[in-house]
Amino acid sequence: MIVVVVGLVVLATLTAGAVVAIGSSSSGTSAAAVPSTTAPTAPTTSAPAAPSPTPDPTGTSGPGASPSPSSTVTGSVHDGAHSGDLRWFLLTPPKDAEIYGDEAGTSVTRDEVGVSGDIKRALSRYGFKKGAQRTYLTADGEYEISVELLRFGSAAGASGYYDDFSLDSPALTIGSTHPAKAYRLSSGSAESTDAVAALSHQGDVHISITVTGEKLPGRDLLKRLLDQQYQRLATGR
Repeated sequence: MIVVVVGLVVLATLTAGAVVAIGSSSSGTSAAAVPSTTAPTAPTTSAPAAPSPTPDPTGTSGPGASPSPSSTVTGSVHDGAHSGDLRWFLLTPPKDAEIYGDEAGTSVTRDEVGVSGDIKRALSRYGFKKGAQRTYLTADGEYEISVELLRFGSAAGASGYYDDFSLDSPALTIGSTHPAKAYRLSSGSAESTDAVAALSHQGDVHISITVTGEKLPGRDLLKRLLDQQYQRLATGR
């Protein structure tokens, strides 16, 4: 099993700016910490000088909202097999969100996802093909949300990776009807903000979502985001 020991508030394999250590669940000893290179550096989560009205962090077009018309990426899904640009399946940010980096999302490679040897070996073992990531800040500056999708060669590969991947953090129950693991991430310092994370898989894609805020994000928000991302992967909508 891949055990990710979270030393800071944000998990490095999910979002930017954190450091993690990977260790065997049998030994309980972590390897040397390695900084993440997966996501772009995110700005501070403090509120803007003139904040907009509080948006719905899950999007304004309902579950599985499609990307904006300006997006040029395309994708399709059939019986859990996802094709095209994986970025097309990323959860759509709300209208007034501040998106870090490319608005369409960022493609990530095996080396960028694999911040340790254990993760790189697991990615190879389960047939990793492509990755995509997007991080955004809600318009009120209250939450930073990061979504990472990893596509494998088969649904069995995504399921196997999900089964082997866990965080060394307190577990949360969010009551999803599909596979789900949720955690409260520990804070590394007094200046750190609170964060929660959720993992799932749909078809040949593994899902990771992290929500970070100056106050602890609610389980209902985390569940809503995860359910919408799962729905988009399942239906393409």
